[in-house]
Amino acid sequence: MAHTLVAEKLEHAAGVERVLDRAFGPGRFAKTSERVRERGAVLEPSLSRVALNAAGDVIGVCRIWRVEAGAPLFFLGPLAVDPDAQLTGLGLALVRDCVAACRAAGGNGIVLVGAERFFRAAGFSIVPPGRIVLPGPVDPARLLWCELRPGGLADVAGAVTAPR
Repeated sequence: MAHTLVAEKLEHAAGVERVLDRAFGPGRFAKTSERVRERGAVLEPSLSRVALNAAGDVIGVCRIWRVEAGAPLFFLGPLAVDPDAQLTGLGLALVRDCVAACRAAGGNGIVLVGAERFFRAAGFSIVPPGRIVLPGPVDPARLLWCELRPGGLADVAGAVTAPR
C-alpha cells in the first residue's frame, strides 16, 4: 500500500479523527495519555505526522506534544493506523519520522505510553521506575522514553505537566 508521510495540517483534522475513532473507538478518551493532553500539553503539528494514501486520505497519525517533566520534553501519542492499513509497517514508519523531526528540532527526549516490544525499534526503552509520573495510572512497563541527544534525559524527572 503506497503512502506519503507529511506534517500534520489543519486540513487533516477530520481524517485524523476518523482514523482515531476507527483504531481506538470511544475508549480512547479514558486513557491516561489523554489526561496528559487535557492538562495543557501543546500539540506540535510540524513535528506530528499523518500518513496519506494515494487518494490523499488520512490513513495514519502520530502526534507530538510539548510537555515538561523537570525539563522540556515531547510526548508522543496517539499513534493510530486505520484498521484497513494495519500490519504494513506504517505505524513504525510514522514513529520513526516523528522521532527524526523531534531530534532535528533539538529536543531532549520523547516519552510515551505503549508496548516496549513495538517502540524499541524506534529507539525507545522503559523509563526507570519512579523517574516520570503521569496524571493517572500507567503500567510501568509501558512508560517509555527515547533520548534525542546525548544527556537529553539527564534532567527529566517528576510529573509530566504543561510546558512553561
